[in-house]
Amino acid sequence: MIHVLGSINIDYSVTVLQLPKQGETIAGSDLVLTPGGKGANQALAASRAGAQVKMTGAVGTDSVAEAALSLLKAGGVDLTGVKSVRGPTGCAFVFVDSNSENQIIIIAGANGTVNAQHAHAMEMTRGDVLLLQLECPLDAVAAAVKGAQRYNARTIANLAPYQSLDKSFYKDIDYLILNETEAEQLATDLNLASASVADISAATGSAVIRTLGTKGIEAIDEQSRSFTLPGIKVEAIDTVGAGDTFAGFLGAMLSTGNSLQNACKIANAAAALACTRSGAQAAIPTIQDVIDLAHS
Repeated sequence: MIHVLGSINIDYSVTVLQLPKQGETIAGSDLVLTPGGKGANQALAASRAGAQVKMTGAVGTDSVAEAALSLLKAGGVDLTGVKSVRGPTGCAFVFVDSNSENQIIIIAGANGTVNAQHAHAMEMTRGDVLLLQLECPLDAVAAAVKGAQRYNARTIANLAPYQSLDKSFYKDIDYLILNETEAEQLATDLNLASASVADISAATGSAVIRTLGTKGIEAIDEQSRSFTLPGIKVEAIDTVGAGDTFAGFLGAMLSTGNSLQNACKIANAAAALACTRSGAQAAIPTIQDVIDLAHS
């Protein structure tokens, strides 16, 4: 079972020719409302990868709450841990340019009410995997990590959006997922000589996966064995949600006993496929899509 504590949003996506500069007003097109939120995206990705998934989080009482949960429901994700709270559902304003690059503004809404009590209600067992991001309050994230340790579940933390955390947080994290920017930020916070996966792993005690976009992946596993994977060439349309797809597939593959390297290979392919489709959750492939890509 994959347990995800995280954000649930509705995304307002706008297509633009070029991303706006500071103080600039530009014209956009194709406004689309779709389910999103890093937590929900990762939960759906893990489900489409074939795992049983339970989501813990919160939505508001507004008109978009049901839409925010729609694909999770359709995907068979257990939503008994999702609470409805008075106020707005979390949302994100996503701008995607002609080169498939994006800018995102997030409003926490109901996600800001997720707390340690939500985490304490999560019932994990040995062999389960806890998947976390940083779009919910840090007291809830920290409590979930402690719960995973208590239940002997493994923990995967995707440090996005990046926040400075106490170094003690990392001692209970089994796997860290970072992109290049997040790795640099963490290296600065930990006063490391470099942002290499080896240095970060040595400082945190975690296996580390650093995603490099089109350049692939650098990682170091639980036995301090380093490896790299090349990027997969695709015709990218929209990179929104690709990182969440990677995290969800990684968690699902690790939960079924795959090595970190094999799990990364599958997650890397899934993330590449997500870039060939528009939207966040709508773009997440199934495990069959990934198998088909491997044989194409």
